[in-house]
Amino acid sequence: MSVWGKLFTAMRGGANEAAESVADKQALRILDQEIRDAEASLRKARSDLAGIMASNKRMARQIEDARQKEARDTESARAALQAGREDLARGLADRIATTRQEVHRDQGELERMQASQTQMTRAIQETEHRLQQMRREVENVKANESLIKAQSAIAHSQSGVNSKLGNAMDSLERIRRRQDETRGRIEAGAELAALESGSDLDRQLAEAGIGGRSSSSADDVLAQIRGDSTPALEQSRDPLGIERKSN
Repeated sequence: MSVWGKLFTAMRGGANEAAESVADKQALRILDQEIRDAEASLRKARSDLAGIMASNKRMARQIEDARQKEARDTESARAALQAGREDLARGLADRIATTRQEVHRDQGELERMQASQTQMTRAIQETEHRLQQMRREVENVKANESLIKAQSAIAHSQSGVNSKLGNAMDSLERIRRRQDETRGRIEAGAELAALESGSDLDRQLAEAGIGGRSSSSADDVLAQIRGDSTPALEQSRDPLGIERKSN
């Protein structure tokens, strides 16, 4: 196959796929229209059947009238023969023969039309039954289609909710990480400030129980003064316990 032939085949395939895609999307609408077309054809068939039935009834009445006419002519022919009027009897006999031919022809036509009527009636009944089944199936398909759309909408909504929840959890986690980082920076800054001021070392010594208290009370100060003054008094006394006087 040439390149142009392949391209043409590909174009036809694409057109068929596009047509099938459109047909699939409009399947229910197309199906409804097909059912409406079938119902219109069924109404036309019923109308034709009604016409056939009317014709058959009319022909049956015509045949019955012809038979009654034949019976009357037969009685008249007998009467003419009894009256010696063979000419009248022959004329009636010719008319009876013509009537019988007409009845035979009409009877054959009636039987043919009655057979058509029976066949058409059966076809219409079968079509009506199939249409009823088709309507039920279409209703089921529509119900299933609505259910599928509802389930799809719910699934889509659930997916959106899950996605939003996932985004919210991610945002919450980012906020927590940012708060932890900020808290860590604050604590690190406080530790650096303590190291620079020396308070951190004092704090660590105090926690270890090493060194005195950084502040003194009044009692501590008086005790310290008393302790400092006692050695001076002892030095001012002589070994014998006599207090020396300064010059």
